[in-house]
Amino acid sequence: DVTEIEEKEAQAKEEEQIIKEQELSNLLHEKRYLKALGLAISLDRPHTVLTVVKAILKETDGRKHLEENIVRLRKDQK
Repeated sequence: DVTEIEEKEAQAKEEEQIIKEQELSNLLHEKRYLKALGLAISLDRPHTVLTVVKAILKETDGRKHLEENIVRLRKDQK
């Protein structure tokens, strides 16, 4: 049945999304901002990207760290 296959695919995508959201939360908690920034961009979460940027700016030498992180992003992420 096609409906059952579609439901399983939708459930798999939802589970993957939940796992990525948890990973993002963990990265922020661990202050691994470059990975968090990249993941937030790939998840198309502009508000989360802003949250990561604000967290970086709150750190000592935040502006410098933000610049370093942005430079290290892939071209498609920028």
